[in-house]
Amino acid sequence: MKPLGIMKNFSLDTINDLFPNIDIMSPIGHLSIVRSRVSGDQLKAITDLIEEKELIAWSIGTTSNLSKSYQTKRLSSAETDNLIDLLRVYIQAAKIYGSLDLAKEWMRSSIPTLGGEIPVNMLDLHAGREAVRQVLRRMEFGEYV
Repeated sequence: MKPLGIMKNFSLDTINDLFPNIDIMSPIGHLSIVRSRVSGDQLKAITDLIEEKELIAWSIGTTSNLSKSYQTKRLSSAETDNLIDLLRVYIQAAKIYGSLDLAKEWMRSSIPTLGGEIPVNMLDLHAGREAVRQVLRRMEFGEYV
């Protein structure tokens, strides 16, 4: 699958609306969001955006109904950190592929550079997200993976 230059069905404006004046992709922006913690409404908007309910539930450590978490005033810092880290991986992939749909397709494919692993199956843990992020960085620099 070849990365595309134009993003469709995905806009960083959506993310910027959720976190105004914060660059979610920067370490300082990530830290700022973690410190303020994600609200239930923001969680719902993120879930609606990337449409990965089970993965999001894993990332915030809930095995019950994710919709109950939408009623929460604020997630914990640890839950927020995992959620935002997950979202950043999706943003990075969407930027490379030009659309969130194509990024999600890649995330559900076996990737030889990851030892044949499927990226989405690695995103529940920080170490897995970092491995996927490293492959995405290589792709950004034009390496075939």
